[in-house]
Amino acid sequence: VHSMRLRCAAVTLLFSVFALSTLAQETPRDRHAMATNHLKRVAAEISERSLNEIQSLADWKRSRSTYQSQLLYMLGLDPLPERSPLQAEITGRIERESYRIEKVVFQSLPGLYVTGNFYLPKGASGPLPTILYLCGHAPHPLGAKFNYQDRIAWYVANGFACLILDTLEFGEVPGIHHGTHDLNMWNWLSLGYTPAGAEVWSAMRAIDYLETRSEVDSNRIGLTGISGGGAMTWYTAAVDERIAVAAPVCSTITFGSQAAHWRADGQCDCIYYHNTFLWDFPGVGALIAPRPLLMMSGRKDLDFPPDGYHEVFRRSKRVYDLYQAGDSVGEVDDDVGHTDAPLFRQEAHRWMWRWLRASTEPFPEGAVSPNLETAEDLACLAQVPFDAVNFKIQNSLTKPVSMQP
Repeated sequence: VHSMRLRCAAVTLLFSVFALSTLAQETPRDRHAMATNHLKRVAAEISERSLNEIQSLADWKRSRSTYQSQLLYMLGLDPLPERSPLQAEITGRIERESYRIEKVVFQSLPGLYVTGNFYLPKGASGPLPTILYLCGHAPHPLGAKFNYQDRIAWYVANGFACLILDTLEFGEVPGIHHGTHDLNMWNWLSLGYTPAGAEVWSAMRAIDYLETRSEVDSNRIGLTGISGGGAMTWYTAAVDERIAVAAPVCSTITFGSQAAHWRADGQCDCIYYHNTFLWDFPGVGALIAPRPLLMMSGRKDLDFPPDGYHEVFRRSKRVYDLYQAGDSVGEVDDDVGHTDAPLFRQEAHRWMWRWLRASTEPFPEGAVSPNLETAEDLACLAQVPFDAVNFKIQNSLTKPVSMQP
């Protein structure tokens, strides 16, 4: 027994010396490559098994509520916050010949101010089909909406109402999006906070607001946006079934693709949910099914590569097909980068016209020249409200963890 112990000790010592020798030969670059290769393998496995367990519509219907609860949890929204009073105000109006713009402010949570512009065509008989447009990352001190107002012109000219929202980071009352990306706020992971959760909640409360407007047909609300606004289109449509039609632009990923191309360095925190349950973007698409969903992507978009967005379409469409609603999901791409190309705008218009217009009128081809307003004219607030919490919402849109004995 004694000799056996000596032999075991000798073998252990030999392996320890070998391990230390191997470690000493490794460079920091080697260890970094080992870590990144591991992440790439795990991400590829997550993407490869996405929705594989769904073989029938009955499978999906049994799983759907679990998927939605998990997504809400990963967005930091399970349970949903209390629907506190919106305290909505119209702080000004701009009158134009064929439409008016209302400057809207509401609080999605107490002190979490959301600013936006509500466009209403004049002479249209309501209630109207309505577009909720979610802005991407376009910085301006008076709100991102200034940079996206040209997206609205076609809709208003063709009988749609349209509410365009500023983002949390680039709103008139700014908050933080790039917390882990730029500011090393890694505690967001343990807090369960992602700015995607704040943005999705504000979009859901925007729908609450639209439901109070007599001009809006609450059964015909379409959601669209590009980049960060496209990602929020995905998530909001997945968790809020009041969205009748969705058309995200330049925002479609799989985790496998993102890891393979190592694209997290180019993304905002809001693009990703905290992937606690290790599932992938096709699950988000499945939650939108069978409601109409159009994915638009650029083949040269480095942040949202084609292998990722094609795979999301392929796997999401399987669930649409289970609903026998294959014509309700579509994919459009173009030989462009990260941009709202003319083709994307036209196809988004066509998609919303097809699914939201209660009319047999043919689709009106062609663009509409926008009448662009100044950022100062579109601004909703004269100053930052004294009780605003936008800049610190990451400290309160979280849930305490109860320690069980």
